[in-house]
Amino acid sequence: MLVSRLGRRAKVVRLVVFAGVLMTGACGGKDVGMQPTITIDEANRRVEQYSTQVREALPAEAVYELSAYEDRGDCSDPTDRGPKNRVVASRTYQIQGLPAANVPSYFGAVRTWWQDHGFRILDDNPPNEFLWGENTADGFQMTLKSNFKGELFLIVSSPCVWPGGTPEPPT
Repeated sequence: MLVSRLGRRAKVVRLVVFAGVLMTGACGGKDVGMQPTITIDEANRRVEQYSTQVREALPAEAVYELSAYEDRGDCSDPTDRGPKNRVVASRTYQIQGLPAANVPSYFGAVRTWWQDHGFRILDDNPPNEFLWGENTADGFQMTLKSNFKGELFLIVSSPCVWPGGTPEPPT
């Protein structure tokens, strides 16, 4: 059991690092991330829109409790080789009011919704515990997670963006 938990934690750490690489374009050259983006205000609007839209995949009795919120989170990681001063929008919701026995069906419903709405699956392992997807058009990502108690969590985040939409000169 301990090995399984440690393995899951290591996997989550790897996924977070991988997501950071994807969102910042760390694999590119010197001008990586210097392209114009949407503004952080638009990123926040899209995070809210995706957070609301994906709810059509789950039963109407689901209750969404906002548990974490970033409207201008830091994307300046000096180890990613991307430019500083970028920001990210994200929301984390705990989904309540649904029977834990039906968790597999919720994962199936969200997976189908994502695939029908332009998201590709980045990871779905372990099944019915972790599902991670990315919108192929705009790079926004969603994660659906459950735990041993049958609690569900939905995380929606933007890619790294420039606050005003245009790259800022290096400081």
